[in-house]
Amino acid sequence: MKSKIAFVAVGQAGGNIGQLFEQKGFNVLYVNTSQEDLDTLEKAKFKYHIPNGEGCNKDRRKAKQLIMDDFDNIAEEIETKIKADLIFTIFASGGGTGSGAGPMLTDLLIDEGRMIGTITIIPDTEESVKSHINSYECFSELTEISGTAACFILDNKSGDKLELNKEFAESFCSFLDIPEKHKSVKGNIDKAEIEETLKAHGMALVVRQKATESAEIIKAIKDNHFAPIEADRAVKYITASMSGGVRMSDLEKAVGTPIDNFQTFNDEETICCISGLTFPQSRLDVVYNKVSDNEETIKKNLAATRETGMKKGVNFLDDLEPVQRKAEPKKPQSKRDIMSKYL
Repeated sequence: MKSKIAFVAVGQAGGNIGQLFEQKGFNVLYVNTSQEDLDTLEKAKFKYHIPNGEGCNKDRRKAKQLIMDDFDNIAEEIETKIKADLIFTIFASGGGTGSGAGPMLTDLLIDEGRMIGTITIIPDTEESVKSHINSYECFSELTEISGTAACFILDNKSGDKLELNKEFAESFCSFLDIPEKHKSVKGNIDKAEIEETLKAHGMALVVRQKATESAEIIKAIKDNHFAPIEADRAVKYITASMSGGVRMSDLEKAVGTPIDNFQTFNDEETICCISGLTFPQSRLDVVYNKVSDNEETIKKNLAATRETGMKKGVNFLDDLEPVQRKAEPKKPQSKRDIMSKYL
């Protein structure tokens, strides 16, 4: 499967997750507007710094413009260095480079005929309002792209970020290993079925649990490091290698009836991937409400920084001028104009 799946990691958070996959033998291209962020990826094989980029400091528009200006070169980097049937773009929804560039880059690559999935991150509820604004705007764009493959949405409110990233990478790779490592006389899962599961449009999640009963894996599906699944029971695929007394029928009762399921069995742990889920609107509503609840306070604060307490008209000599000077239209000021005021 390592030859069939690759990753394009955008921004710093994307790079952190991308490194975990590169360490496991996958091809990863790191794309960033910040050379400093790329320099932290010491053992990365493929790195690309977007020209004229010096970081985007959570400015999504800046990231979009840089991608637009350099897309032909980025596409060539992907074409020459990332050979795979399925590519996942990785980015944080609340930052600048990844949030701004991630959805647009995904859309552009799909337009070129590639199969593109996504791995993205929702900010913790304690993160800044700006992060939440970016996140909501990012998902507003991402959810409108109809041709995406599976979208894995990590939720930073569920624990330590680095641990979440590591657990996701481990679970994802364990799922890919099922055709090779989990074979049973009761049935097998082949590589094509793994790919079909990962190519389903909508949210996806993957969990692993040393479960001996269905209730244990169901608990893991509903309480994990991903954004919570919606209650609408919409699902396309449930693909699982099950251990102990775990049964597919129990998973379907808990999650919903899929279009198809793929199953095998093993004696160690249950690994389950569910794809074709509805995007997590309830969790995104929390993001929206964080912005909405703080909107007036932030507007007031920004307005306060533009106000001044200085009293006007201190120079009474102006009133003694025989002819009142006519006000001229304000012109854009150059740096020299601004400096001249202080001479």
